[in-house]
Amino acid sequence: MIKIIGLSGSLRQGSFNTALLHAAREAMPDGAGLEIGSIRDIPLYDGDLEVAQGIPQPVAALKDAIAAADGLLLATPEYNNSIPGVFKNA
Repeated sequence: MIKIIGLSGSLRQGSFNTALLHAAREAMPDGAGLEIGSIRDIPLYDGDLEVAQGIPQPVAALKDAIAAADGLLLATPEYNNSIPGVFKNA
């Protein structure tokens, strides 16, 4: 089975991008699945904290899920001709 991880670049509860991921999950063909991940618990990057405490658990879990997947689907709003800062951080 093909496994795709979907991530929304919006944290908003009523996000259209998250809704698009849910619609994509319903439209996946037989033999493929879309697991919707989240960047909500990803902390702001702090190199000093990473050295002192290691990689935060939510970051490691998302990294492992992406590494184990066959593909990645990103659905993100456009913000000032780029992606939102929260998505860049993740």
